[in-house]
Amino acid sequence: MKRLLAAPGFVTVVGAVVLAVVTVVGYLLVFDPLKKTESYCAIMPDAIGLYPGNHVTMLGIPVGTVTAMRPEGTGIRVEFDIEVDRAPHGEVTATTVSDTLVADRNLAVLGEAAAPGRWNPGTCITKTFTPKSISETLQGFSKLAAQLNGGDDPGDRNRIRDSVTAFDRATAGTGPALNALIKDLGDALRAPDAAIDHIGGLLDSYASLVSSVAMNWDDITTVLQRASTGIAFINDIWSRVVQLIDSLLVLLPWLNGIAREYGRPLLGALDGALPGLRLLSANVASLQQIVEMIPPIVRSFQQTIDPESGSPRLTYAPPKVPLPQEQADQICAAVNALSPGRCSDAADGFRVTDLIPMVLGTAGVR
Repeated sequence: MKRLLAAPGFVTVVGAVVLAVVTVVGYLLVFDPLKKTESYCAIMPDAIGLYPGNHVTMLGIPVGTVTAMRPEGTGIRVEFDIEVDRAPHGEVTATTVSDTLVADRNLAVLGEAAAPGRWNPGTCITKTFTPKSISETLQGFSKLAAQLNGGDDPGDRNRIRDSVTAFDRATAGTGPALNALIKDLGDALRAPDAAIDHIGGLLDSYASLVSSVAMNWDDITTVLQRASTGIAFINDIWSRVVQLIDSLLVLLPWLNGIAREYGRPLLGALDGALPGLRLLSANVASLQQIVEMIPPIVRSFQQTIDPESGSPRLTYAPPKVPLPQEQADQICAAVNALSPGRCSDAADGFRVTDLIPMVLGTAGVR
């Protein structure tokens, strides 16, 4: 076993087997030959350069293979297979394309990816076309050159030369402007979706504006008809504003003069009144208390002024002295003997008397 494992032939065989396995696995992973497909057909005008085994492409990506071709009517029936998950949708067209002029062609199938319905595999694609052959293309160029060169008319032999000369004269000096125009066009073409989106937004906004105007046209008509009255009213108000501004031109210099001459004394008086206002605000809780204080003050002035003579007068009320209950009867009898009516009963049982008039009355005062 050791000799077998160490033999160069064994290592070569093992390496070849590993390489073959890797190749097969890579092929299965990349090409997936067991992928499920569906059969379709297309009626082509011709099948030049198209053979069984050629690729079927969608947007340049291989999605299937051409399986068979046979004449049918005035065209060629081309049968092909496409992967199930790449089935065409909507209105489907088919054409033959080639990367070069001499290579085999591929069958290109074009559909609408956003369309909801899938193409029925039992219906052949009839909207097809093929490129022109090389000989037809060269013949078309030859015919075009002959027509541009005047054909058989000797007078038109120099048509192309004269046209080129006239074009050169017409475009002389316009190179920079044409270059700037091409650059601007290139910038616009780099983002066509943005430009189209802006144009679509403008159209939508314009449609909304027109619809709103149409729905409210009666109101707009009424506003326009009454606009003259509103403008006249605005003119009247504006004339008054002008008069007010003219008055301010007189009033403001007058106020400025007063402020310059008496501003400092007025500000000093306000500063001096500030402590008094603060004291008043601190002692009076509210405006209601100030109003409630007014009637007693008015009554006080009414009682102070004599209504007959108008002179100030002073009304004095003597104090009343309470007497002890056990001595009240004796004292009250003595007081009433000196000055009748000076002693009276109280509600709580005490006897009271006007002490000062009684004392002064003993001295002869009335």
